[in-house]
Amino acid sequence: SRGPEIMMESWFKNRQVLLYQKPVDFRKQLDGLMQLTASELEKDPTDGTVYIFRNRQKDKLKLLVWDRNGYFMGYKRLEKGRFSFPLDEEGHAQLSFNELEMLISGMPIIRMKKRTQKSSHF
Repeated sequence: SRGPEIMMESWFKNRQVLLYQKPVDFRKQLDGLMQLTASELEKDPTDGTVYIFRNRQKDKLKLLVWDRNGYFMGYKRLEKGRFSFPLDEEGHAQLSFNELEMLISGMPIIRMKKRTQKSSHF
């Protein structure tokens, strides 16, 4: 059965995904994550973006997304291992849908650098 995969694809496929890389106190609930989104990321939490937050130990994630008439908040805890996060200088990173799937499943996210094509002269 493809139940969880279908739900994930229908909810998240065409949305922007933003990972907040600094650790978050996981006692924060919906209102605290909304406030963090607005103040730290300077984003509107109702813009439809999937916001992802992590704990200090990197074994828990919280997802926050506005959908038409309310918020969806997801939670994932790994029983073993840690989540792997792509790094950027600003403390957050944009993820593709495939990278989101890899992250939630506990797989490391490996970003391939685009190769520049060199022109050859004959």
